[in-house]
Amino acid sequence: MRAFFLAAALTAVAPAVAEADSLPQSTLSGQVTDTAGSPLAQVRVSVLEAERSTTTDLEGRYTISDLPTGTYAVSFALVGYAPQVRRVSLRDATLTLDVQLRATLIELQELQVTASPLATTSLTSPQPTSVLSSEQLLENRAASLGETVSSLPGVRSLSTGSGIGKPVIRGLTSNRVLVLADGQRLENQQWGDEHGPQVETGEAERIEVIRGPASVLYGSDALGGVINVVTRALPDAIGRDPFVGGDVIASYATNNRQPDGTVSLEGASGGVGFRGAFSGRTSDDVRTPAGELFNSGGRTWNGSGGIGYRGSWGSVAGSYTHRDERVEIHEDPAEDPAATPFQRVGGDRAQLTANLPIGSTHLDVDLGYERNRRREFEAEGASEIALGLLARTYSADLRVHHPIVAGLAGIIGASVLHNTFEKFGEETLIPDHQYDNLAFYAFEQAETGPWSFSFGARYDHRRLDVEDDTTLGVVAQRRTYNSLTGNLGVLYRVAEPVALVLNVGRGYRSPSAFDLFSNGVHEGTLRFERGDSTLENETSLNSDLAVRVQAQSVTAELGVFANFIENYIYPDPTGSI
Repeated sequence: MRAFFLAAALTAVAPAVAEADSLPQSTLSGQVTDTAGSPLAQVRVSVLEAERSTTTDLEGRYTISDLPTGTYAVSFALVGYAPQVRRVSLRDATLTLDVQLRATLIELQELQVTASPLATTSLTSPQPTSVLSSEQLLENRAASLGETVSSLPGVRSLSTGSGIGKPVIRGLTSNRVLVLADGQRLENQQWGDEHGPQVETGEAERIEVIRGPASVLYGSDALGGVINVVTRALPDAIGRDPFVGGDVIASYATNNRQPDGTVSLEGASGGVGFRGAFSGRTSDDVRTPAGELFNSGGRTWNGSGGIGYRGSWGSVAGSYTHRDERVEIHEDPAEDPAATPFQRVGGDRAQLTANLPIGSTHLDVDLGYERNRRREFEAEGASEIALGLLARTYSADLRVHHPIVAGLAGIIGASVLHNTFEKFGEETLIPDHQYDNLAFYAFEQAETGPWSFSFGARYDHRRLDVEDDTTLGVVAQRRTYNSLTGNLGVLYRVAEPVALVLNVGRGYRSPSAFDLFSNGVHEGTLRFERGDSTLENETSLNSDLAVRVQAQSVTAELGVFANFIENYIYPDPTGSI
């Protein structure tokens, strides 16, 4: 039956795609030179939202044809030169865009797409950001996301063994740091101290980190920061011959005897492109000067696949990821030196994205599904599940990029999120529940001479429905939470390589069912947790002031921040046993 509906859907879509290919098309062309006017060859020119790219020829010229109409960010990058990002509105015509690149001895990050809806360089980002490039990812390859990003300034890892590493940004972690995979929100039951993010860094092209609240774009939990694991865009063969290629990456860590590898295969024909990847690693106990951390090893398998199509009507792509982890939990030797608890965590994630032109603007569509199943066992060889947690998340995000008006470019968006939670196993800690979140937001950017401005606002409405649970003493009930957040950023270019940045943002986090209704032993914290059903939204007011320098031979950022959080949720010991 499913195959029948899929075939019927494809049959219905085919004429629409054929008709869409006759929509108005645009061509972007120009020349890239250095500051002396000499042409630069092999500059990578990318129309970011359309996921189209090319390189300049020996004369520094480039042409990208058959582009859908709309407003886009165009990046220019070449090793040895500072990257640039320009915003353009493509219509049914040829647009000429000439760019000059400034030489630099320091390799600078090409762009970031997480801190603002329109890509910016690290110099002009409205918020403090850091990026781990593909080369840096190879150097910092680790079993957990927290350990991988801990080399970045302002970022640390809260770990238990080698398999669990929760990112910490400016002292905040768990439900106060939002983790994304290609912009898709991950719900990995991160309220638990031993619940690490289930995302594969070995298949990423780069990892972008926002230090500070980003609730305007991402809603609840982006109170302390955001981490976005970004994979490479699917390839295409528009204007060239079909191809198939692949990569193999392997590493070995001696401390915990950890082999680690990733194999990927990709190819394209015309506007159709695909990629498949498989990653795996195993590890033994972590060794320290005082001896091995007993029961701290693990195993991870991760497989992913994606296929997409690009045409003059826009683009569409779908991807699926399956992940399986076995994580050993190192317990306090003073309590039980022979304890061998472990977790089995399975995850499935699907994502469908589309970029569709609408006159002189375009619409971004991002649909997501995630299933996270966590099983905790008390000892090696145990067959009975001590605690089981199952979460399913459905998400939809729509963004309209409006045309550039008087130097003002930005988006208007709407976001919908539906999450369900079920528990199983011998133990119980929180009741079954579900929540629904609806949000509307807008974010704008403008440049006037040496000044750059960014500002945005968002409204969220969340409804939490809790089921009756006599064991926990919880009656069926409904809670609602509303939040209004905003952000304002100002950047002033003192000189070409120097900029002053001021950013003020308001973030929020809705209390989780664990904060509100937990009533039982939490093995991860060795505490009897009892929730407080009267808790309200956490809200923060964060201010950042920084000076950024990106000269020919040095890159640096010096900044200070102050983050004030109201209704902060924290453990309050009663002193009773």
